[in-house]
Amino acid sequence: MFSNETKIGLLVIIATALMIWGFKFIKGKNILSSSKLLYVEYEEIDRLATSTPVTIQGFQVGIVSKIYFKNTNGKQMVEVELDIDKGIKIPKNAAASIVSTGLMGGKAVTIEFDRPCEGADCAQSGDKLQGRFKSVLSSMMSTEDLDGYMGQVKNNVGPIVDTLKSKFESSGEGQQTMADVQEIIANLKSATSSLDRLMRNSSGKIDGLLANLESITGTINSSQTDIKGIISNANAFSSKINSLDLNQTLSKANSALDATPELMEKLKSTLSEADKAAQELTGLMTKVSSGEGTVGKLLSDDQLYTDLEKAMQNLDLLLEDFRLHPERYRRILSKKKMPYEPPNRQE
Repeated sequence: MFSNETKIGLLVIIATALMIWGFKFIKGKNILSSSKLLYVEYEEIDRLATSTPVTIQGFQVGIVSKIYFKNTNGKQMVEVELDIDKGIKIPKNAAASIVSTGLMGGKAVTIEFDRPCEGADCAQSGDKLQGRFKSVLSSMMSTEDLDGYMGQVKNNVGPIVDTLKSKFESSGEGQQTMADVQEIIANLKSATSSLDRLMRNSSGKIDGLLANLESITGTINSSQTDIKGIISNANAFSSKINSLDLNQTLSKANSALDATPELMEKLKSTLSEADKAAQELTGLMTKVSSGEGTVGKLLSDDQLYTDLEKAMQNLDLLLEDFRLHPERYRRILSKKKMPYEPPNRQE
């Protein structure tokens, strides 16, 4: 049987392995399956990020695992590492194109090749593929489809243009009109090119805007309980305000204001009496300071204080003698006179 320490150690190892496997799996990489690494160099990647899917004919065969700068022949390039399933056969002359997966700026890497490979013709781990970059229109539409549409336009519009050209060439206005049409077409071409660049440059900002919008809606959704609590508190507060009898409160306030003059008169009378008492106390203290009355004499006459002190000492001696010799005072009515004996202080 395993000890508890061994069981805990095995549990920690298994949990760590599951956590690493889950993290890799979320990023799109299964560590339980073997893979090979292929490398592609680009002049620009238009905000391509790691964990971006790598596809062949729309089927995902791997992910972008690393992106870093690399100096190639004195020119700074961006090298992308592709983590491809080991069982996928890719020719060495295949091209890895960065394409847009939608108008909102999503990116993917698609591997394109003309024919399958066998044996030594297949790319091995560590090999490099050609790097290409496709615009938004090129990503949404294949070259064959685009050529087909342009051919249909040419076939349908060509006769019309030839007819108009033959009619316009017979007059000077026709030549000027053709020149204007050519200028319009050139402006339209320039506008579409500018729109394509704008979409590629703004793809990251659009992603950020959508992410911020999603974060805001998530915050509002998570705060619904708090918002409902605030609204219910506001309703309760307004209900309490409505239930208050404001007229009664105002009448009480008016009654208090009406009683204020009477209270002020009582306060003035109280202050007058307090002032009178203070004056009397001041006169009394003046008499005491001047030595008038018993208290004044007690405070100012030193002889009176001395006499009172001696009287207290004699009273202490009498009480002490009464305590020590009570028999003397029991025979006070007797005719026999007893000689006085001074008290013994040691008793």
